[in-house]
Formats: sequence, C-alpha cells, structure tokens
Amino acid sequence: MPTFYSGPIKAFIASLWMVTTFYGSVAVAQTAGLFQQPAIHSAMATQSVMLSVARAGQRLVAVGERGFIIVSDDNGATWQQVGSPVSVTLVKVRFIDDNQGWAVGHAGTVLHSQDGGSTWAKQLDGVRTAEIELEQARRDTDERAPERLSQAQQLVDEGPDKPLLDLLFLDAQNGWVVGAYGLAFVTHDGGLSWQSIRAHVDNPDGLHLYGIARIGADVFIAGEQGTLLRSSDTGQTFEALTPPFEGTIFGLAPAANHSILAFGLRGKAFESRDRGETWKRLDTLQPVTLTSGLRLDDDSVLLADESGRVLRFADGDTQAAVLQIPQPRYFTGMTQATNGDLIISSTRGMLSSAIKVESSESPQ
Repeated sequence: MPTFYSGPIKAFIASLWMVTTFYGSVAVAQTAGLFQQPAIHSAMATQSVMLSVARAGQRLVAVGERGFIIVSDDNGATWQQVGSPVSVTLVKVRFIDDNQGWAVGHAGTVLHSQDGGSTWAKQLDGVRTAEIELEQARRDTDERAPERLSQAQQLVDEGPDKPLLDLLFLDAQNGWVVGAYGLAFVTHDGGLSWQSIRAHVDNPDGLHLYGIARIGADVFIAGEQGTLLRSSDTGQTFEALTPPFEGTIFGLAPAANHSILAFGLRGKAFESRDRGETWKRLDTLQPVTLTSGLRLDDDSVLLADESGRVLRFADGDTQAAVLQIPQPRYFTGMTQATNGDLIISSTRGMLSSAIKVESSESPQ
C-alpha cells in the first residue's frame, strides 16, 4: 500500500492519524475506543485544530481534532461546542441545506446531522467499512477480484485506522465518501447503508483519495500522485483522466461556467473548461502547498495554502490576487458567511474577524 502522506504535506493531519499506524494492536484498540467514545467537552475546543468549516443556512459548522464540533450563529463572531459521538479527528464537513449535513474523519467515521449541526449521529466507522469491503470483494468476479479480496482482508486484519477524507452529497439520499488507500463508498438512503465502489473506480493501486466534487453533470475524484478520476454516469463508474501534474492533488473547486480547479502540492493549480480533458496552469505566485478551495457567490474562486495566504481567481484570471488576511496561519478550510465574510478554519481554531472577500490586493 502507498504512503499516506509525503514529507511535511498536511503534517498536522498525518501526525494525528499515523500515530495509530506505528504502534500496532495497542493503537488500533485505542482508535477503536475513540470512535466509540463521545468527544469531551472542552473550553479549548474553539481554539483547537479545526480542519473544515461549512455553512448550514445561517449557521456555521466546523470540525476538527478529538471529534470536536463547533457552531456559530453570528457569522463567526463567537463559537460554541456541540456534542459529538466520536473522539477521533474529523477532517471534512458539508451541508446540502439548512439542516442536512455530514462529516467524515479518522477511523472510517461518517457522522450525520439533521438539525443544522446541533446534534450528530454516527452512520459508519472503520470496522464496518472493512466489513463492507470484504463482503463486496467476495462477490466480485472480474480479474482483479483476488487482489481486492486480499486488500479487503488486510483492512479487516489491521483494524479501524484508515481515515475518510472527503464527501459529496447530491441530495439527502445520494452521496459518496472517499479516503485513504482508495476507500470509496456510496449511499442511496442518506447514509443508513453504504456500498463499496472500489471495483468501479479506476484506481488499481489503491492510491489515497483526497477530494471529491461535482462540476456540472460530472463527479470528479482527486488524490495521491496526480490521481484524477471522472464519472459521467452519476458515480456508477469513475475513469482515470490524464492529470494536469504528477504531484498529489489535495482538492477540487468548481468555478464559473462548469470549469474546475485542481490544486495541491507545491502551489500547483490548474483550471479545466472541458471536463478535465485539458488544463491551463494558474500562477499562485509561490510554491506553497494549497490546502483548500472555495467558490464564492460572485463565481470567483479562493485557494488557501499552508503558509496562511488566501488567493483569489476571478473568472478568466490566470494569476492570483492575494487577500489581506490578518494573523496568517496554517489554513485548512473556508466558507462564506451569509453576511459575505470569509470564514477560515486553521490549526489554531477559527479565523472570522470580518474578512471581506471583496478586499483583494494586487498580485505580490
């Protein structure tokens, strides 16, 4: 199996996950306890490592280490912790409307909220993901079935230590989650049940899958070593595309006119206006790894990096403009509040002090 993270890239996520890899069965037992144990209530939760933030109607919801989930009902001015059924790191959160949202994270965790993030229930964990993989592999009959069966058995034997890293829901019933070692699952009943789609994803080496996004009628998945996949049949099959660069792609962001931005290692960013067939390189000004992307209400796209820069690309721009951000830090996620403020998650909590996205600078 491939190495989960290379060098310092996303080291803050890697360190929280890889510690369970290096200490064998004891660590697996500890991980098992964490995904079965509710998060502690902590006065420091709002200042902890937060890895993703999303908008649920008027509310903001952020997730991070130790299973912490925090919410804001005043456009990010103040945050309060809410209960979480797990104590493992949560990596990504997304909402499809004011109420329905999902979060994914370490130990194969999937959480679901039906009330705008006030309460959460666990829908999936690493024990069940391994069982699903094994059940599916036993049913497969194609030429790669023996290899998938071996990989699935390894997942069961190693225990629930593999993270899910991103998710996409088209509506309240249909969605996908993707993660390390090529993990990929689909649900058609809102997360009550899940099926492995590994056999339908052109990723024979089980490379890590970091991002999934819908652009127009297509669904794209991006990941390790330039992995780039596209589905034109609503996720029934994913075909490999020629990537815009060979390094790891950490994220995908939709842009105007059904175009797509792919971004990741060492500040690489590219735009495609033809469903990923061809790509145009974007100038991000510095070779610093990009960690998150966001399409704004005006159809421009923001990209954040690990040095604390936020770059803005208006439609047609090939060179970034840099937003004026106070207190730059390692940024991990972004969303736009209902009042237009930019809300950023980081390794030191939330940054949301009236950062107006229209206040961009000249390139520097």
